[in-house]
Amino acid sequence: MTTPAGAADMASDVRLALALAEGRPTGPATDVLRGRLRTYIGALLDPADAYAANLADSRARDIAVNTVRHARAVVQDPVQDPAANLRLLAKTVDHLARYAAASKEGG
Repeated sequence: MTTPAGAADMASDVRLALALAEGRPTGPATDVLRGRLRTYIGALLDPADAYAANLADSRARDIAVNTVRHARAVVQDPVQDPAANLRLLAKTVDHLARYAAASKEGG
């Protein structure tokens, strides 16, 4: 997930998930997409958590720490509303990817 191609794949899957969430995203292909999003979240949790823990501003740190905590719960959530679940997974990947990128940049 740390290569530019990995980041591009994540971004593409996030866009796809958000587009599919506009309808009723069900079926095997959507299940595979959900699985990839969960895999991305798993790969991004540690770098995002490290970034959150190292933030100097307490408000920003609290928001980031809570976002990472929420991401850990989201990845475990059962699919009750397929569109909402897909949207939540996609947005979680997007947030964690930003934190992980900021962590690599040193800030």
